Amino acid sequence: MNGVQDVVFLLPTLLEAHKSKRAALVGMMGAALARDLKDTHGRLYSCKVIWQAWQAEIEGHDGLQALAVELQRLEVDRREWKGLGRPAALLAARLRAA
Repeated sequence: MNGVQDVVFLLPTLLEAHKSKRAALVGMMGAALARDLKDTHGRLYSCKVIWQAWQAEIEGHDGLQALAVELQRLEVDRREWKGLGRPAALLAARLRAA
């Protein structure tokens, strides 16, 4: 996985992933997010966000879709807002507000 777009693409696979493989998949996606957002200490946070989205989905809410939308929105902001210094912080603020 190279970054945010790969994570967005793979989020729905969490629903189909075998429970023995799900944690590893979340770990890879969390690492990819942290790396792409240049958030050296954010891997655990990214994993937590993905787990929460998956849990919301299991409970009947649109957790994975909501996370995918926020990640895509962040990608647009990163392209348009060249001076964006901490994209991971922006993502965290948006997820808290949602």
